[in-house]
Amino acid sequence: MGKVATLLLAAAASAAAVASAAGDSFWPAAAPTNEVRVAVRVLRNNMPIVEGTLDGRPCTLLFDTGATHTTFDLGFVKREFPDAKLEHVLLAGATNVEKQPQLFKAGSLKIGEAEFAGFSAMALDISHLAGGVGVRIDGIAGMNVIGRVRTLVSLGGKEIFFAPSARRLDGFTVAAKRRSEDPFTIAFRARYKDRPVDIIVDSAASFTFLDEALGWPTEGDAAGLSAVNVNGGASIAPKRGAPGQISAGIPLAVSPLVVAGSMNCIGSDVLQRYDMVVEPGRVAFRRHAGEGE
Repeated sequence: MGKVATLLLAAAASAAAVASAAGDSFWPAAAPTNEVRVAVRVLRNNMPIVEGTLDGRPCTLLFDTGATHTTFDLGFVKREFPDAKLEHVLLAGATNVEKQPQLFKAGSLKIGEAEFAGFSAMALDISHLAGGVGVRIDGIAGMNVIGRVRTLVSLGGKEIFFAPSARRLDGFTVAAKRRSEDPFTIAFRARYKDRPVDIIVDSAASFTFLDEALGWPTEGDAAGLSAVNVNGGASIAPKRGAPGQISAGIPLAVSPLVVAGSMNCIGSDVLQRYDMVVEPGRVAFRRHAGEGE
């Protein structure tokens, strides 16, 4: 492949567990019980964007199944909610968040017309994400909200269904059970050839990444890649992986970027070809309508 021009990865980061607050406080007390369709805008860099309101204030959100906690830009919170009580929290467990977030109570978050009410949200300076994503980002919709109800994610169809009807679920095949009991993480055990591989599903990663220790074949030299996440920008040098398949109940066709020490991650590039259902304890896939084999 040789050296290539700088590519863009815009990936929000996981917040892991919050040590100073009970986990249940992050689950919204109220969530949709009937099907609600939400439109998704998928940008040229594969970033999925949804529009919503937080306590009546319009907000643009990165739809991020790889983020454990819903997080809002600290500047947005201070500007729109000057009286909000912000509390510093400590993170526990594995996390890639290097800054100290703050915590506040969210009354009502609407993603489209899907309303989630009564939960704790995080506040963090993520203003720099706009430069990487290409649009203003007021917040990140994470798994404590997305995973509150069964959710059908169809980036290929540019739509999300919260609490989808039974007919929407036709054709889905359940992947291996979620590896983690943590309801805020979509991690499941798939297979590559005869080897088990633990994979995170991250809708806000532009590309699919695999750890080179998996032994995935590569094509060419390392490529320059600029990355942006909640901590800021960085540069990495992944190699382009050869096209292949990972078994996740159905075979997922992937052309990953291979990085030493990387977590294994299914990104938006793959999710635009496969619809996904997430719910506590399992994840299921089907090929998006119109996608060839």
